[in-house]
Amino acid sequence: MPLNKLMSEPINALTDAYRNAVDMRKRVYGESLLKSFTGRTDSPINESDFTRGELSNLDNLIKTHYQQKMAYFTRPKTELLQDAAQLEKNAQYYSEQLKTLSPDKTDMVERAQNNARLALTQAQQLKEAAQGKLPSDFAFGYSGYGERTGENKFTNDPAGWGQTLGRFRYKVDPSTGAYQVYDSYDFNNGVHKYAAENYANMSTPARMGNALADTFLGGNQYALGEAYLSGKNAVPLSIKGQIK
Repeated sequence: MPLNKLMSEPINALTDAYRNAVDMRKRVYGESLLKSFTGRTDSPINESDFTRGELSNLDNLIKTHYQQKMAYFTRPKTELLQDAAQLEKNAQYYSEQLKTLSPDKTDMVERAQNNARLALTQAQQLKEAAQGKLPSDFAFGYSGYGERTGENKFTNDPAGWGQTLGRFRYKVDPSTGAYQVYDSYDFNNGVHKYAAENYANMSTPARMGNALADTFLGGNQYALGEAYLSGKNAVPLSIKGQIK
Protein backbone atom coordinates (compact mmCIF):
# COMPACT_ATOMS: atom_id res chain seq x y z
CA MET A 1 0.00 0.00 0.00
CA PRO A 2 1.40 3.46 -0.89
CA LEU A 3 2.78 5.45 2.06
CA ASN A 4 0.53 8.45 1.43
CA LYS A 5 -2.55 6.20 1.62
CA LEU A 6 -1.31 4.64 4.86
CA MET A 7 -0.89 8.13 6.36
CA SER A 8 -4.19 9.48 5.07
CA GLU A 9 -6.41 6.70 6.41
CA PRO A 10 -5.99 7.51 10.15
CA ILE A 11 -6.34 11.23 9.40
CA ASN A 12 -9.57 10.59 7.51
CA ALA A 13 -10.83 8.42 10.37
CA LEU A 14 -10.13 11.20 12.89
CA THR A 15 -11.82 13.76 10.65
CA ASP A 16 -14.90 11.57 10.29
CA ALA A 17 -15.03 11.01 14.06
CA TYR A 18 -14.79 14.76 14.69
CA ARG A 19 -17.54 15.58 12.20
CA ASN A 20 -19.84 12.91 13.55
CA ALA A 21 -19.28 14.06 17.14
CA VAL A 22 -19.51 17.85 16.73
CA ASP A 23 -22.69 19.55 15.54
CA MET A 24 -22.14 21.20 12.16
CA ARG A 25 -23.34 24.58 13.44
CA LYS A 26 -20.47 24.62 15.94
CA ARG A 27 -17.99 23.17 13.43
CA VAL A 28 -18.67 25.77 10.75
CA TYR A 29 -18.60 28.59 13.29
CA GLY A 30 -15.34 27.45 14.90
CA GLU A 31 -13.59 26.57 11.65
CA SER A 32 -14.61 29.88 10.09
CA LEU A 33 -13.27 31.80 13.09
CA LEU A 34 -9.99 29.90 12.71
CA LYS A 35 -9.81 30.94 9.05
CA SER A 36 -10.43 34.55 10.06
CA PHE A 37 -7.72 34.49 12.76
CA THR A 38 -5.19 32.90 10.37
CA GLY A 39 -5.97 35.04 7.32
CA ARG A 40 -7.47 32.20 5.27
CA THR A 41 -10.94 33.59 4.61
CA ASP A 42 -10.38 33.09 0.88
CA SER A 43 -10.68 29.33 1.45
CA PRO A 44 -14.38 28.54 0.91
CA ILE A 45 -16.61 26.28 2.93
CA ASN A 46 -17.40 23.40 0.60
CA GLU A 47 -18.91 19.93 0.54
CA SER A 48 -15.74 18.36 1.94
CA ASP A 49 -16.50 20.08 5.27
CA PHE A 50 -19.64 18.02 5.89
CA THR A 51 -20.69 14.43 6.41
CA ARG A 52 -22.58 12.45 3.79
CA GLY A 53 -25.68 12.59 5.94
CA GLU A 54 -25.51 16.38 6.27
CA LEU A 55 -25.07 16.79 2.53
CA SER A 56 -27.96 14.42 1.85
CA ASN A 57 -30.14 16.64 4.05
CA LEU A 58 -29.00 19.69 2.09
CA ASP A 59 -29.85 17.94 -1.20
CA ASN A 60 -33.38 17.29 0.07
CA LEU A 61 -33.74 20.81 1.44
CA ILE A 62 -32.77 22.45 -1.86
CA LYS A 63 -34.83 19.96 -3.87
CA THR A 64 -37.97 20.83 -1.89
CA HIS A 65 -37.30 24.56 -2.08
CA TYR A 66 -36.57 24.39 -5.82
CA GLN A 67 -39.77 22.43 -6.51
CA GLN A 68 -41.77 25.01 -4.59
CA LYS A 69 -40.19 27.81 -6.62
CA MET A 70 -40.84 26.02 -9.91
CA ALA A 71 -44.50 25.50 -8.94
CA TYR A 72 -44.73 29.23 -8.18
CA PHE A 73 -43.15 30.32 -11.46
CA THR A 74 -45.06 27.90 -13.71
CA ARG A 75 -48.54 29.13 -12.76
CA PRO A 76 -50.89 30.50 -15.44
CA LYS A 77 -49.59 33.57 -17.23
CA THR A 78 -52.43 35.78 -15.98
CA GLU A 79 -51.60 34.97 -12.34
CA LEU A 80 -47.90 35.68 -12.86
CA LEU A 81 -48.59 39.06 -14.44
CA GLN A 82 -51.12 40.03 -11.77
CA ASP A 83 -48.61 39.26 -9.03
CA ALA A 84 -45.91 41.16 -10.94
CA ALA A 85 -48.15 44.22 -11.13
CA GLN A 86 -48.82 44.04 -7.38
CA LEU A 87 -45.09 43.80 -6.64
CA GLU A 88 -44.45 46.87 -8.77
CA LYS A 89 -47.10 48.71 -6.75
CA ASN A 90 -45.33 47.58 -3.58
CA ALA A 91 -42.02 48.90 -4.92
CA GLN A 92 -43.67 52.23 -5.69
CA TYR A 93 -45.03 52.35 -2.13
CA TYR A 94 -41.56 51.84 -0.66
CA SER A 95 -40.12 54.46 -3.00
CA GLU A 96 -42.73 56.98 -1.85
CA GLN A 97 -42.02 56.02 1.75
CA LEU A 98 -38.35 56.87 1.22
CA LYS A 99 -39.29 60.48 0.41
CA THR A 100 -40.86 60.87 3.86
CA LEU A 101 -37.99 59.39 5.87
CA SER A 102 -35.33 61.50 7.53
CA PRO A 103 -31.85 60.60 6.21
CA ASP A 104 -30.61 60.06 9.76
CA LYS A 105 -33.01 57.13 10.19
CA THR A 106 -30.52 54.92 8.37
CA ASP A 107 -32.05 51.58 9.34
CA MET A 108 -35.51 52.57 8.09
CA VAL A 109 -34.08 54.09 4.91
CA GLU A 110 -32.06 50.98 4.19
CA ARG A 111 -35.05 48.73 4.85
CA ALA A 112 -37.26 50.71 2.46
CA GLN A 113 -34.57 50.70 -0.23
CA ASN A 114 -34.07 46.95 0.10
CA ASN A 115 -37.81 46.27 0.02
CA ALA A 116 -38.25 48.37 -3.11
CA ARG A 117 -35.31 46.69 -4.83
CA LEU A 118 -36.50 43.20 -3.89
CA ALA A 119 -40.07 43.86 -5.07
CA LEU A 120 -38.83 45.06 -8.46
CA THR A 121 -36.53 42.06 -8.82
CA GLN A 122 -39.35 39.66 -8.00
CA ALA A 123 -41.72 41.45 -10.38
CA GLN A 124 -39.19 41.14 -13.20
CA GLN A 125 -38.76 37.42 -12.51
CA LEU A 126 -42.51 36.90 -12.71
CA LYS A 127 -42.80 38.81 -15.97
CA GLU A 128 -39.98 36.74 -17.47
CA ALA A 129 -41.59 33.53 -16.19
CA ALA A 130 -44.83 34.56 -17.92
CA GLN A 131 -42.82 34.52 -21.17
CA GLY A 132 -41.39 31.08 -20.40
CA LYS A 133 -38.02 32.18 -18.98
CA LEU A 134 -37.72 30.47 -15.60
CA PRO A 135 -35.17 31.59 -13.00
CA SER A 136 -32.39 29.27 -11.87
CA ASP A 137 -30.98 31.39 -9.05
CA PHE A 138 -32.70 31.49 -5.67
CA ALA A 139 -32.37 32.68 -2.08
CA PHE A 140 -33.19 30.20 0.66
CA GLY A 141 -34.29 31.29 4.10
CA TYR A 142 -36.53 29.88 6.83
CA SER A 143 -39.52 31.99 7.77
CA GLY A 144 -39.14 30.66 11.30
CA TYR A 145 -37.35 27.89 13.11
CA GLY A 146 -40.42 26.66 14.99
CA GLU A 147 -40.23 24.88 18.35
CA ARG A 148 -36.90 23.78 19.80
CA THR A 149 -36.41 20.01 20.02
CA GLY A 150 -34.53 17.93 22.56
CA GLU A 151 -31.52 17.83 20.20
CA ASN A 152 -31.37 21.65 20.26
CA LYS A 153 -32.67 21.77 16.71
CA PHE A 154 -35.96 23.28 15.56
CA THR A 155 -39.06 21.68 14.08
CA ASN A 156 -38.85 23.87 10.96
CA ASP A 157 -35.12 23.22 10.64
CA PRO A 158 -34.59 19.63 11.87
CA ALA A 159 -31.35 19.13 9.91
CA GLY A 160 -29.87 22.40 11.20
CA TRP A 161 -28.95 23.95 7.85
CA GLY A 162 -30.91 27.13 8.48
CA GLN A 163 -29.09 27.61 11.77
CA THR A 164 -25.75 26.77 10.15
CA LEU A 165 -25.81 28.89 6.99
CA GLY A 166 -28.77 31.18 7.66
CA ARG A 167 -30.10 32.73 4.46
CA PHE A 168 -28.10 31.65 1.43
CA ARG A 169 -28.19 31.75 -2.35
CA TYR A 170 -28.04 28.77 -4.66
CA LYS A 171 -28.29 28.18 -8.39
CA VAL A 172 -29.53 25.10 -10.21
CA ASP A 173 -28.76 23.71 -13.65
CA PRO A 174 -32.28 22.57 -14.67
CA SER A 175 -30.90 20.23 -17.35
CA THR A 176 -28.81 18.17 -14.93
CA GLY A 177 -30.17 18.92 -11.46
CA ALA A 178 -26.72 20.02 -10.28
CA TYR A 179 -26.73 22.88 -7.80
CA GLN A 180 -24.22 25.15 -6.13
CA VAL A 181 -24.64 27.08 -2.90
CA TYR A 182 -22.69 30.28 -3.39
CA ASP A 183 -22.78 32.99 -0.78
CA SER A 184 -20.77 33.89 2.28
CA TYR A 185 -20.76 32.75 5.89
CA ASP A 186 -20.93 35.92 7.92
CA PHE A 187 -22.75 37.81 10.64
CA ASN A 188 -23.63 40.76 8.46
CA ASN A 189 -27.39 40.22 8.69
CA GLY A 190 -30.40 41.90 10.22
CA VAL A 191 -29.82 40.37 13.64
CA HIS A 192 -26.08 40.97 13.97
CA LYS A 193 -25.36 43.71 11.45
CA TYR A 194 -25.10 46.71 13.77
CA ALA A 195 -22.98 44.87 16.31
CA ALA A 196 -20.69 43.77 13.46
CA GLU A 197 -20.40 47.34 12.20
CA ASN A 198 -19.60 48.52 15.72
CA TYR A 199 -16.78 45.98 16.03
CA ALA A 200 -15.47 46.95 12.58
CA ASN A 201 -14.94 50.53 13.76
CA MET A 202 -12.79 49.45 16.72
CA SER A 203 -9.01 49.25 16.82
CA THR A 204 -7.51 45.76 16.67
CA PRO A 205 -6.87 45.49 20.45
CA ALA A 206 -10.28 46.96 21.30
CA ARG A 207 -12.06 44.57 18.96
CA MET A 208 -10.48 41.51 20.55
CA GLY A 209 -10.94 42.82 24.10
CA ASN A 210 -14.58 43.72 23.60
CA ALA A 211 -15.37 40.51 21.74
CA LEU A 212 -13.89 38.39 24.54
CA ALA A 213 -15.65 40.44 27.22
CA ASP A 214 -18.97 40.21 25.39
CA THR A 215 -18.48 36.45 25.01
CA PHE A 216 -17.40 35.47 28.50
CA LEU A 217 -18.84 38.27 30.63
CA GLY A 218 -21.80 39.36 28.55
CA GLY A 219 -22.88 35.87 27.52
CA ASN A 220 -23.07 36.74 23.81
CA GLN A 221 -22.18 33.47 22.07
CA TYR A 222 -22.06 35.27 18.71
CA ALA A 223 -19.71 38.10 19.70
CA LEU A 224 -16.60 36.61 18.10
CA GLY A 225 -18.55 35.99 14.90
CA GLU A 226 -19.82 39.56 14.87
CA ALA A 227 -16.28 40.82 15.39
CA TYR A 228 -14.37 38.52 13.03
CA LEU A 229 -16.82 37.08 10.49
CA SER A 230 -18.25 40.09 8.73
CA GLY A 231 -17.36 42.27 5.77
CA LYS A 232 -13.93 41.42 4.39
CA ASN A 233 -13.62 38.62 6.95
CA ALA A 234 -16.67 36.72 5.66
CA VAL A 235 -15.92 33.17 4.51
CA PRO A 236 -17.21 32.24 1.03
CA LEU A 237 -19.54 29.30 0.48
CA SER A 238 -19.19 26.96 -2.49
CA ILE A 239 -21.10 23.77 -1.81
CA LYS A 240 -21.99 21.61 -4.80
CA GLY A 241 -24.57 18.88 -4.91
CA GLN A 242 -27.25 17.16 -6.95
CA ILE A 243 -31.04 17.31 -6.78
CA LYS A 244 -31.99 13.65 -7.06
